[in-house]
Amino acid sequence: MAQANKPLSGKEYAALQSFFAAISHMAELIPYLKARAHMVPNLWRDLRMIETRLQTILDQLLLTVPPEKLRHISQDIRNTSLYIKVEAPGIRTQSSEGFSYTPTKTLNQLLAYMCEHECMMCDKTPTEARRCPYRQILDNSLPHEIKARDRENCKYADFVIGIEDEDTDARGA
Repeated sequence: MAQANKPLSGKEYAALQSFFAAISHMAELIPYLKARAHMVPNLWRDLRMIETRLQTILDQLLLTVPPEKLRHISQDIRNTSLYIKVEAPGIRTQSSEGFSYTPTKTLNQLLAYMCEHECMMCDKTPTEARRCPYRQILDNSLPHEIKARDRENCKYADFVIGIEDEDTDARGA
């Protein structure tokens, strides 16, 4: 039997909570994968075995917690859940609204089209340009900052996005 007299640190407590939340969340999601898992030989069995083994590991870890702390943990664990946040790589936005993953080449083609038709001959002042919806789209879509060529026009005036078949990076010309 495990030794239950070692004190529990704050980091260990947080780790146990997170581990429990992850296992509970996984147990809730596995049934949604059942039909897909049955498409691969032995995959459903393996998923169930992993779930069972993780639960056994958690039970064994809890045996090492002092009894007085275990009572507190068991009450906390019932209200513990896992929160997953998907970060969008390389996209800057001001809001936490949804994201869409678009291939770089496709995004560059859309931005190049917009620049050619809306920004190429732009004569807005920087003050007017700050309210321009096209500028906001470009600011949120380009992975790098664009510096204005002069202070009298919008920074995207005369801006060109280079598109090549192999190289899909957006560049100012």
